Amino acid sequence: MKRVPFSRAVIMSVLAFVMALGGYGGYKVVSEYGKYGADFEKRLHSAVEVVDGDTIVIENGVRVRLLGVDAPEKAECYGEEAKKELNKLIAGKKIILEKDQTAVDSFDRLLRYVFVYDEAPDRDNMFVNEKLLRGGFVMSMYVKPNKRYLALLQAAEREAQKEKTGLWEKCDYESAQAGRESEREQASEPFDEKCVIKGNINKRYEKDYFLPGCPNYKRVMIDPRKGERWFCTEKEAKEAGWQMSAACGNVHQFEE
Repeated sequence: MKRVPFSRAVIMSVLAFVMALGGYGGYKVVSEYGKYGADFEKRLHSAVEVVDGDTIVIENGVRVRLLGVDAPEKAECYGEEAKKELNKLIAGKKIILEKDQTAVDSFDRLLRYVFVYDEAPDRDNMFVNEKLLRGGFVMSMYVKPNKRYLALLQAAEREAQKEKTGLWEKCDYESAQAGRESEREQASEPFDEKCVIKGNINKRYEKDYFLPGCPNYKRVMIDPRKGERWFCTEKEAKEAGWQMSAACGNVHQFEE
């Protein structure tokens, strides 16, 4: 059988398509977007699981942490109520995820504001983060430098506190909140200028430490409530049962 060569028009069309992909980062789309998809920030999403009052799982197993709010742990006062309310708000709904300055947290969860999409053109999408605060199901939490809805979220919390709504009536969080915020602020800084190794517990409950030269060092936050801590030397960290994060490569600045 005689082979029919491609026409010049077909060849030029293929070349134009490849060049277009290159212009839009064609290889990047294939190699880096993965489970997120190239249109992740624009399309509607579906929640497949509510982990707790401030964390959900969407399609393809992507974990999303609601930005600007902090729910009680499931075993704490109002933890179960917060989880049930979040599930009630988003179950079976299409949601929109909006990014601020910080894309992910130290557990590689996406940090996003969550909105329930409303098809009616005359109605606004429901702001889930704010709704949870106004109902007294969660507390506000400022994650620097994300300020897009900070004033709105803090106002919603003040209203819930004033009205003694939700956890502000049932739990003793009001007196403890100042201490919580102070603890978070202090935990973001080392207790000694020489003790700058960060001991972080990842989502698999593995104890990793990060040196200042590690790629993820700046975005790792220390939360003493989870058992995380600062170390002065690698030897100290290892003796306490921590291992250097695989992300650090061959960085060894503090070994003694």
